[in-house]
Order: sequence, then structure tokens, then C-alpha cells
Amino acid sequence: MYFCAVQMHWDIEDYKSPQAFESKIESLMKKIRSEAGEKEDILVAFPEDVGTPLVFMRSYEAVKDVKTLQDAVKILIKKHGLKVLPYKLRYKVSWIRALALATAKRTAKTYLDVFSRMAKKYRVTLVAGSVLLPDFEWNKDIKKTVYKIPDGNIYNVSFLFNEQGELIGTQKKTHLVPGLEDREGFDLCVGKIEDLKVYPTPFGNIGIAVCLDCFKEPVVQALAEKKADILIQPSANPQAWDKEEQTGWMEGCKKAMDTYKSISYALNPMMVGCLFDLCFEVQSSVMTNKAKNPQKMSYMDLEETDGFVKVAKGARREEILLVRKDSI
Repeated sequence: MYFCAVQMHWDIEDYKSPQAFESKIESLMKKIRSEAGEKEDILVAFPEDVGTPLVFMRSYEAVKDVKTLQDAVKILIKKHGLKVLPYKLRYKVSWIRALALATAKRTAKTYLDVFSRMAKKYRVTLVAGSVLLPDFEWNKDIKKTVYKIPDGNIYNVSFLFNEQGELIGTQKKTHLVPGLEDREGFDLCVGKIEDLKVYPTPFGNIGIAVCLDCFKEPVVQALAEKKADILIQPSANPQAWDKEEQTGWMEGCKKAMDTYKSISYALNPMMVGCLFDLCFEVQSSVMTNKAKNPQKMSYMDLEETDGFVKVAKGARREEILLVRKDSI
């Protein structure tokens, strides 16, 4: 039985078509399954926003040479104007949210299809990072998803699949990054803390706290009270990975596990690479407070401490952090 946090390196080219996206995700899944062995159970967690650039599908040629994310979004809005405008007028929302609504069905179908099939093909329990979507009527059988937009809201939402490729859980982000996800950025909506759920799996009870949520005491407390013993924090951090940022990151999964001893394991998969001018550099990690033989380690510029099981070697390259549970 393995835990796996994927430190994925993204590039806009990986999102130019459904096939390109699937190829990227499957290249990682092949490595994970090969390294773990054919018969092992694996819990795999991908980073936050892994599905968000799917909004650029079929528009790669139009945006591939653009320098900034803002300009790329403007090109998309102009290109899909006739589809975007009705959503803007109907729901009285910003252009960027109207764009997300107009492309939501295509984004969701590709995202769900790829991750569902990868979970089934490689026989893994899979936390599929997150993606920006409205509140569609999700179904355990993704083919029965009802792609009807109920309102003008868009959320940063994470999805959990079992080894049969069935959708067994979703979790909306409840705290937004100022300037990036709020009305000044992607204009997202917040989930409700009272809607947080914990999902039973062969590995334990999984609680998902999407990036910033893991730094918020009410979120971690709610998940702990609902008997989460595995904390998953899909993240994408657009800040320089210096000593100050690393120190701040100790307030996430590490603090959660120190505060709530019932949380036995934590996976923090992070995104690296640039999406136009929006760049990410981080170190993903796997943590525990149940180590039989604790080893001290930490982020690259900090003093070593207990709690970490594995930390990415670099902050800018793709890495797969695979840990055998019974070796911890």
C-alpha cells in the first residue's frame, strides 16, 4: 500500500486538446504504477488547478505565443464571445466567470473522463487535484453527470475517484487567494465549511483541504471532527519558494497534524512550472505523525524536523513522491 504525491510540471501545450491532457496525466500514472509494482494499492494525489487550463483546449494556436495569462484570457473571451456573452448577461457576472461558465461542460467532461479512466486503468484511489467548475449534478457514474448550470457560480473543486473509476467525493475550496481567485482574479465563489465531508477509502478516511484551506483552523478542525485520518492538500503556490515562504508553509499540513493527532498522514502535491506569466515553485511532501522510526527532514532552507516522510528534492521540476505505507 503506497501514498503518492505528484509534483507535476505543467505547460500550456499539455492542454491543447483532450488527447494532450490525457497523454500528460497518463505519463505520470505509468511511472507511478511502474515504480510501485503491479499489485500494490496506491493513493495518488495531484496538485491544485490541474484541470483549470483545460479552458484553453482547442485554442492553443491562438494563445501559445502570448506572454501573460491575462492576455490569453482576453483572447479566449474574444474568440468565444458569442458563447460567453449570454452567460454574462443572464447571471450578471464578470467576463472571466462567464468564460468559465461557457466552457464548463467541455472542461468537466474532459477532466472527469481522463481521471476516471486513469483511476480505473491503473487501479488507484485518486485525488484529481482541482478544477474550476460550476455545481453540476455529479454522479458516481460520471457518464450520468448532468451538465446543467444551476446558477452563475464557479468553484475551485477537487474530485476523488476509487479504483473502479467511480466518483466518490468532491470538495469545494472555502478560502480564496486574494488577488488571484477572488473578484480581482478568477472571480471564484467559496464553498461552505459546513459542507466539508470526509470519505472512507481502503487507506483510511480522506479529508481534502484545497491549498489555502489547509491553513485555516475551521477547515482542519471540521475535517478532524469528521474523523479524517488522511489529509490531502492539493496546492499550486504562485510565490517565490524562499525561506520565508517555506516557513509559512509549515503552518499547513504540518501544523494540522501537530494539532490534531487523529490525522495520521498528509499528502501535499504541488504544481510547478509556468502558465504564461504565472509561475509556481514549491516542494511537495508526504507527512505522518505515526512514524515507527522518525527521520528528520524539511524544506530545502529550513532546519530538519520530524513529521516529514518524503520531500521533493527540487522546487521547479516534476517529481513523484512515492512512499510505502508500512515502511513509514
